[in-house]
Amino acid sequence: MGSKWAGSEEMGRGIGYKILNKKIVAMKMKRRDFIKVSSAAGLVGLMGQGDTAMANTSPSGADGIDLHPFIKKHPEAVFIHLTSIKEKTDTEAIYNAANKLANEMFVKTTKGKGYSNSTKITCKPNWTCTRGAGSDPVSKLGITTDHNFVEGYLKGVKKKGPQHFYLRECACPHTWEANGWTGMAERNNFDLRDLSSKDYWDLGPDDLIFKEVDGIVFKKVGFMAPMNAPDTFLINIAKFKAHLMGITGAVKNLQGITGRKFHQFCGGHFDIFKTYDKRYHQFFQPDYMTTIKELHQKHIQDGIPRWDTLMDRPPYGGGLFMEQWVQRMLDSYSVTPTGINMVEGIYGLDGNGFASGPHDGKGKIYMSNHVIFGKDAFRVDIITHWLAGHEPGNFGLFHIGIERGLSDVLNPFDIPVYLWKDGKAKKVKLDSFDRTPLLTSYLRRNNDGQNEDKYHMCDEPFDYSTWKITGKAIQRDKPFIRALGTNSKNKVVMEVSVPDKGDVYVDILNRHGEIVWRMEAEGLEAGKHEVVWDGFSQPGIYNVYVKGMDWDVEREMVIYT
Repeated sequence: MGSKWAGSEEMGRGIGYKILNKKIVAMKMKRRDFIKVSSAAGLVGLMGQGDTAMANTSPSGADGIDLHPFIKKHPEAVFIHLTSIKEKTDTEAIYNAANKLANEMFVKTTKGKGYSNSTKITCKPNWTCTRGAGSDPVSKLGITTDHNFVEGYLKGVKKKGPQHFYLRECACPHTWEANGWTGMAERNNFDLRDLSSKDYWDLGPDDLIFKEVDGIVFKKVGFMAPMNAPDTFLINIAKFKAHLMGITGAVKNLQGITGRKFHQFCGGHFDIFKTYDKRYHQFFQPDYMTTIKELHQKHIQDGIPRWDTLMDRPPYGGGLFMEQWVQRMLDSYSVTPTGINMVEGIYGLDGNGFASGPHDGKGKIYMSNHVIFGKDAFRVDIITHWLAGHEPGNFGLFHIGIERGLSDVLNPFDIPVYLWKDGKAKKVKLDSFDRTPLLTSYLRRNNDGQNEDKYHMCDEPFDYSTWKITGKAIQRDKPFIRALGTNSKNKVVMEVSVPDKGDVYVDILNRHGEIVWRMEAEGLEAGKHEVVWDGFSQPGIYNVYVKGMDWDVEREMVIYT
């Protein structure tokens, strides 16, 4: 437990308490503890998976297309393009911004250079189900990649030469027409087919492309053709939004290019051998459930942040569920070359990724006005999580990606970042960009007495320096305060988690906002400590504030007889 310490009943004059992070505190309901007392008391991945699209190079002398030479030359970089869209409903402005960006990012080639114009351009937008949203189309914005952006971008690429475009998405084909995606595909002659509503044995022989994986979960994965075909160039366009998995970036978006029963990566921690038709069993490792449990325990020991959290709503949530999702996702990702990875962030959505969130039960839209892109999906996603206000080192996907040889970076400040403007790249500092904090439901801290809000930030500091040396994540305790009860002397006992060594102050205020007790501990070590309120005398409702050098927490405490 750390140490026990008690404060003095003596109070200084004229001492007030300042809540540093007022905005965050205001967004959260107060946590409340109830205490009953006796009546007497009152780069590996860069040059492998992520770097090479599967398109055929242009025949000698033929015209073709390629990425801008600077983008192609710098697969280690992430580019951020800033837009100036005022309203999420400004469809023309969004279309034009995407069209212009595509025109800058791609170039025409001659004399057999680049990719042939006969190359099949495949595109994976994040067109997930819009369940929970209202019938009004505006209420669904933010849940999916903006289709005006997708249309404008692909038409910009089409003007460079390629004419064969294929849109593939596994989720909810029955919503495509209502959301305008069917009409958009038809007017542009983009191939949009439903290849995920039927089992593989009810599809045509060429509708799925099977790839050997021999991974942790999968032995073989079925992809919706022509995804992963040898004559394709994949444009991966994710959406800037919060989700159960953190922020839905480029890596996660790729789970939606697989066929029925192959794509349910985030469908919970369950045993497919008990739930899937036996004809699917051949595609999965027979002992994957045991392997997942072993890896989960290993990664807890390795210190992956939040990996020891519990399932809130089985089979969803908690570190074991996340272990299965990450391993299944990376099995598929390991055999999926991409041409360019993007996150459309003209506007972003917080909450659960669909319609629910922390604002009277709903998610909130923010005009973030950026598009993040690069050759390497992991690097794009690390920067995306940082721009969403989170600390990338706190997400297991990025740790396990490195462990599996699919990535070689964790610290966002180790990634070269360029501002992309008018077709030119300028190297800049990452912290020169504004961040758009998106509250997420990712791995709520719910163990060891913690009760984090359902929607929260994963912004606790991460020690990248120690991680680079040891390969393990040394976690900085997140500050919190909670009541434990009373001791044998009927004194109120609380537990405080301190993230860093330093001076710590505890104030207890009555319901009138008056400080009734204060305690100061100089040079308190990081970790968990017990606080004994030795001045307690009267039951009631109290607010407890704890303050360190650069942090503060509060909790409401109800003491009754």
